[in-house]
Amino acid sequence: MSDSLLIPRRFNGPPASGNGGYVAGLLAIALRAQRGPAPAVEVTLRAPPPLDTPLALRGDATEALGLWHDNRLLAEARGVALALAMPEPPDAQAAAAAGALGRLRAAGRIGNSYLSCFGCGVSREPHDGLRIVPSPVGESGVVASDWTPHAALADTHGCVPEPIVWAALDCPAGIAWNYRLADGPPLVTGRMTVAVDAPVPVGEPLRVIGWPIEAEGRKLHAGSALFDASGRVLARSRQVWMLPRG
Repeated sequence: MSDSLLIPRRFNGPPASGNGGYVAGLLAIALRAQRGPAPAVEVTLRAPPPLDTPLALRGDATEALGLWHDNRLLAEARGVALALAMPEPPDAQAAAAAGALGRLRAAGRIGNSYLSCFGCGVSREPHDGLRIVPSPVGESGVVASDWTPHAALADTHGCVPEPIVWAALDCPAGIAWNYRLADGPPLVTGRMTVAVDAPVPVGEPLRVIGWPIEAEGRKLHAGSALFDASGRVLARSRQVWMLPRG
């Protein structure tokens, strides 16, 4: 197994650093390669990971695997179990309408610094980014979007690679809190715990949801999940998003 990772510039979140979900998914794969299978993986993001830069993988005695840039710890992963109560997803028509509205709003938002984000950036082409921008469905706090993974995203088995599945789960949880806070201050991903329950096919219509769970000071707990057309859960995530200090 390699003792380093490199995040290609294509997989940015903010313009100058990696998409949190994609980076966390890469680290999850590296963790299982070193430590064996785990029902879910928890990744704590501690600093923005630079793009196109070799980053070191270092394990420790606590069974965590760290991602380092020189002497700075950027992220660490460990195997865990995931318990997550999930709301029912909206039907395909409602998810598609919410996704279309979310993309329209994002494109028109003045000062949107995430237009090029691999996960939610609407300036990306469908073969190059995910363009998952959910918006609210009803009054429950759930946000939803449709997503049909482009064939260009496929691995050798015709499925979406795990880091891209993590990226698909990332932004919807934060966007759910953006709506709850009425577009308050910018949020950053602090922690993702993800279980991938089934292969995610390309070229098939899927539904993505996100929802706020609870606030704990600066920590905003949220969930997200990915469903196929029949409503089967393909992947799920519990996350912590962080409000800025001050």
